[in-house]
Amino acid sequence: MRCGGRSTDARFPSINEPKTVQLPVTNAPKHYIFVERRQIANMSDKKAVIKNADMSDEMQQDAVDCAMQAMEKYNIEKDIAAYVKKEFDKKYNPTWHCIVGRNFGSYVTHETKHFIYFYLGQVAILLFKSG
Repeated sequence: MRCGGRSTDARFPSINEPKTVQLPVTNAPKHYIFVERRQIANMSDKKAVIKNADMSDEMQQDAVDCAMQAMEKYNIEKDIAAYVKKEFDKKYNPTWHCIVGRNFGSYVTHETKHFIYFYLGQVAILLFKSG
């Protein structure tokens, strides 16, 4: 198998210097291997950055952990939001609201000490209690 590409990174060969790469032989389907590697890379890339919070440190950590679990389980933003909302409704009593996405604006009213806005990787999560 020949690999080539333009890069300043020494780990990648240039087009003028083709390299032969020996891939490990496994019985697993190639698609399965790709998905596993992608998931591991994606989870390690997701760093939590809290942009704004009116919430205890413990609850903030719980929100980040819950969102990470949701992102491991679901790919669709609506499903991630539903998972986080339901978990917080169970753990901290209703009524929680959760918005997940890459591009949205918001203006919300929330109960005191029940608001967090943070990023996991490139995905923003807004979680608050109201009602």
